Amino acid sequence: MNDDKCFDTVAKVWQKRIEITPNSIFLAENGHHYTYNQINYLVQKQEKRLLSYGVKKGDIISLQFELDVEGIVNILACINLHLVINPLNPHFDMDEVKNLVYRFKPYLIITQQSERGRDTLFRLNNLTNYRIDTYEDCKVFIRNSHEICLAKEKNETNNPVVILNTSGTTGVPKGVVLTNKNVLSAEYAYNKAFNVNNHDMIAIASGMYHAIGFHHGLVSTIIAGSAMAILRHYSIDNVVDLIKNEPITFIDSVSTVIYDILFNATDLGKLNRLICGGDKIQPDLLKKADKRGIPLYNCYGLTEAVPCSYTPQAYFEQHNHMTAAIKPMEGIEMRIINHGKVITTSNIQGSIEVKGPVIFKEYLFNSEKTKSSFDDGWFITGDNGHYNYDHLLVIDGRESDKIIRGGENISSQAVEEKVKHCQNVKEVTILGIPDVRLGQRIGAFIALKDKNQPFNKQTLIDELNNRSVDKKFWPEKIWIVNSIPRTANGKVKKYILKQMVEGEK
Repeated sequence: MNDDKCFDTVAKVWQKRIEITPNSIFLAENGHHYTYNQINYLVQKQEKRLLSYGVKKGDIISLQFELDVEGIVNILACINLHLVINPLNPHFDMDEVKNLVYRFKPYLIITQQSERGRDTLFRLNNLTNYRIDTYEDCKVFIRNSHEICLAKEKNETNNPVVILNTSGTTGVPKGVVLTNKNVLSAEYAYNKAFNVNNHDMIAIASGMYHAIGFHHGLVSTIIAGSAMAILRHYSIDNVVDLIKNEPITFIDSVSTVIYDILFNATDLGKLNRLICGGDKIQPDLLKKADKRGIPLYNCYGLTEAVPCSYTPQAYFEQHNHMTAAIKPMEGIEMRIINHGKVITTSNIQGSIEVKGPVIFKEYLFNSEKTKSSFDDGWFITGDNGHYNYDHLLVIDGRESDKIIRGGENISSQAVEEKVKHCQNVKEVTILGIPDVRLGQRIGAFIALKDKNQPFNKQTLIDELNNRSVDKKFWPEKIWIVNSIPRTANGKVKKYILKQMVEGEK
């Protein structure tokens, strides 16, 4: 971040934007356009409501909204009041939400009634330690006391502005605490890398609970003085209509959305670039983008480091649009570690580590996990990679058992836990299966208790459904094996299972 911006907060950047371009279009939703000033008017009204609930600087405020104007207004109102927002995925099941509330103890929880029944918090009529208020289509849970305050630094830029939830191999959501400095340094670098300016309009398909939506949608737009178009409910038909009816110049999303656009949108309108984050870009997707005549750039990062690297335009052109190799963004350092040594030569795989101002502050109330995630100041990403002959980084895949399906992190252990309790399952191992649209799908390798009893994918899904297991944990492809191959110390030989998958291609 430049020296003159080192004391900025997201709140200050918003106020500066209101002063500079109050009448420019900021937001488009369902054909309605809102200027920066019009949104700010709604933000100020919401600030008064929040103050009436007794909020204090540094309070955690959980927000569970679909991607709509109301949710964005709430986020900006919280930011202006120096509250720490914790956006909740409306797709979270009740156990996930209750786990977060129990651990994070937010002072306020504002939840919106969902049109599609995903109102996991709205449908609660009571919550321990909270009283309830309602307004319009929202329900507010107000905690009986202020137990947590995260505003501890005199320099506001070092105070938290957002807590994004991410799941690791355990499946339990972790709270990634990001400061004003983390977020702003990331988005100044992002805008420079992809030349985001005030002539742009981005289409947002990811909710504000996702790093892409919050960082590259909301904050990037405010910094650039550009505009964003939002979809409350994602479908490719809605995206196609948006591209047709709005001057969308770029889209940053997960591989699933990029796939849908390239394979289903006949008219790309004013789109001049696509950016894919959240997963490794499959070669077939790059080929399709090249055939459609639109550049598809890689933007690699994690919730803890959003973003940290990108495919430079000049390099992309030099390699005929068929590369996802990346270099660090401005202010970022990256390295590859193999057996404790820093790798500098080409084609030697190792663990990717990152350092710089975008790196998160901590995992909320989990100092042990925070400490173990760093190697002498370098954040351990959990991804493997290697340098190519041009010394750009190529992402090879995850070290952990995390599956990234359509940009969503799914714990293979969590899926295994659901499947292993099915009646005829003796043992199970879950793998991420490469998929051009979703990045990965959930594959299950199952050894049966009774091999004579009929068992197939539908049998498994029916049983999981009857046990009210959330659909995101349902395997999408299964292999019936005599036994799960293991090493002498009991570890699964996943390379053998991967060979089975590759043998079917």
